[in-house]
Amino acid sequence: MSNPAPTPAIEVIGPRAGEVLNVLGAPITVKSGGDARQLFFADHPLPPGYGVPMHVHLDDDELFYVLEGELTLLSPDGELKAGPGTFVHLPCGAAHGFLNATDTPSRMLVITTPGGNLEGVFRDLDAAKSPAPEEVGAICA
Repeated sequence: MSNPAPTPAIEVIGPRAGEVLNVLGAPITVKSGGDARQLFFADHPLPPGYGVPMHVHLDDDELFYVLEGELTLLSPDGELKAGPGTFVHLPCGAAHGFLNATDTPSRMLVITTPGGNLEGVFRDLDAAKSPAPEEVGAICA
């Protein structure tokens, strides 16, 4: 007789808990467990002027939920504004970027699925401290 699979444990990460990484000059608090098969979940404050240039995820869908402030979404079709309560789905392969073009902080939740790839990129960017543009490109590749 085979042993039944173990019951998964419920994981609770409190509001001030999580691993804080520096991603290109802004903090991101990772709330997910680090398993590449699971989704990636993080709280991402965006200081005024902070942005990420256009890029593509080849293996992950990315989701944003804007909590505070305003986010300018960049796409090949132009720019879109996203305020509090806005949900953004960026399917795998969709070119995108974002910017806090305001003079006040913004904040969003970032979710990717399956998640392990982007979490690894964020960890590598954090470890690189202040990477040069070519190093950022190599890490993201």
